[in-house]
Amino acid sequence: MIIIRNELITGIKQAIPVILAYIPLGLAFGVLAHEAGLSVAEAALMSAMVFTGAGQYIAIGIIAAGGSMLTIIMANLLVNLRYFLFSASMVPHLKVLPTGIASALMLGLTDETYAVAAVHFKEKPATASYLAGLNISSYLSWVISSLVGASLGNIITNTEQLGLNFALAAMYTILLILVISEKKHLMVALVSVIVCLAVAYLFPATLSNLSNIIVASLVAATLGVIIKR
Repeated sequence: MIIIRNELITGIKQAIPVILAYIPLGLAFGVLAHEAGLSVAEAALMSAMVFTGAGQYIAIGIIAAGGSMLTIIMANLLVNLRYFLFSASMVPHLKVLPTGIASALMLGLTDETYAVAAVHFKEKPATASYLAGLNISSYLSWVISSLVGASLGNIITNTEQLGLNFALAAMYTILLILVISEKKHLMVALVSVIVCLAVAYLFPATLSNLSNIIVASLVAATLGVIIKR
């Protein structure tokens, strides 16, 4: 029991940077959801059921622009395909856990929790209590902050003035720095950035612009495997 409690606490502690990033992002999402016409309950329910910042921001943008539900679904499917890569890379670490428990806990997988867990698993084996502490606390912070943001939608009217629109980019930058420990990591990161920008420049259409993340991820993952071998 002591080991389980310590692992749970470790997961929660390592989730603190993620939580601190999710709070302004969730607040901003709640405000934007309110502006797009969603009720407080609808905004909170979207965060509870979808739990993907990029996908939810895309959905709100499409709703505000009068887009269809099909467009929202297709855009989210495309931009979130990267989680197939994330979850696949976690399989070697999660083999020590029961399949059902690992699958349930991986519902909380995000870019941020993946980066934190990947660094942790380099030194320590995966445990259900650690993943529960990391993923569940991050999940709750996102849902609660979205709820609060939607509730304060009438008060907060300018997210850019508060700098909330930069929170997502800042968080991803910090996560990238945390996982780069060797020159080959930096090389792969730079290649992925170049590919991402190139695809976005050559194919500026909305869906193609989202696919640059997928293309860059595939190219970077392939390059990483080649370098490692």
